Amino acid sequence: MNVRIQQTHTKNNAARMTARAAAATLVIITALAAFAFLWAFPSGAFPTRVGNKRSVNVLYAGSLTAVMEKSIGPSFTHKTGYAFQGEGQGSTGAANMMRDGLRKPDVFISADAAVNEKTLMGAANHDLVRWYITFASAELVLGFNPKSKFAPQFEEAQAGHRAWYEVLAEPGVKLGRTDPDLDPKGYRTLFLFSMAQNYYHKPGIVALLGGPHNPAQIFPEPELLARLEAGQVDAAIFYKHEVLAHAWPYIAFPPQLNQGDPALAALYAGQTYMTQKGVLMRGSPILFTATIPVAATDPRGAAEFVEFLLSPDGRKLLARAGLDNVPIRAGGDMNQIPPAIRKRVEGPYKP
Repeated sequence: MNVRIQQTHTKNNAARMTARAAAATLVIITALAAFAFLWAFPSGAFPTRVGNKRSVNVLYAGSLTAVMEKSIGPSFTHKTGYAFQGEGQGSTGAANMMRDGLRKPDVFISADAAVNEKTLMGAANHDLVRWYITFASAELVLGFNPKSKFAPQFEEAQAGHRAWYEVLAEPGVKLGRTDPDLDPKGYRTLFLFSMAQNYYHKPGIVALLGGPHNPAQIFPEPELLARLEAGQVDAAIFYKHEVLAHAWPYIAFPPQLNQGDPALAALYAGQTYMTQKGVLMRGSPILFTATIPVAATDPRGAAEFVEFLLSPDGRKLLARAGLDNVPIRAGGDMNQIPPAIRKRVEGPYKP
């Protein structure tokens, strides 16, 4: 009797040990499989497929969120069958994430051509990008919340009865802007206030910013409109198409300040900003650019997206959103541009 109990106990122990060994083996196999998957598809480079559709991963300037997500993306999907996967970030920050291996998009859209040149192109930047094309322009405006307690004063400025910088100087007014180290709109805001000080001959205008990195004013680009809507800021610097997309009131700046006039390129070029990473950014007319990184997961789908962006349909959607269409010019190595895109190029881009 005792022998049988002992034998049964031994068999049960052996069974439990076998089960534990099998479970441990399964865990190891699963871990190895996961490791192999991550090795094959590092961050930002997972297989581009949504359901049964192939997808195109587009990393774009955050100011284009409304037009990309509500207009360009859905229209591209309808026309081509590709699923659109978009992410909006400040252009400089997005390019830094690409260089650091944190993002590997099929298409990159920047709010400044210089971001491509200085952060993604050349041997020092691992030749992540070899070309780009210009496709749209914009201008800076001062958007304000119509429910702000300062809305009447901003409306006076909007009508031309009061200077906008006088309203910003009133005690309690909260101004929002983006980080000059992460977003071209951020350093263009610095340029705007600097040029305004000279244009209006008012020495206190730059001081309204409280320094380039004033934390009380700086917000991530994708959040700035939401902060305005929530009343956390009374006014903020935007591109015109951003406030049009959300039907916010705004104050227009003269061309000498809004950085939207190509004829004033020499004036804008007098402004510079050195990022905390030591990259010198120079003022220029606001231009949006598109490129296909060398490491794009789906170059064919990426080319189809850029083709659509440059097509008559794409350009109509951009214009409808408040962006200005510009001549399609190319920077970098034109021989690297896919033929279907290259045939739309009207000449070289010269900063």
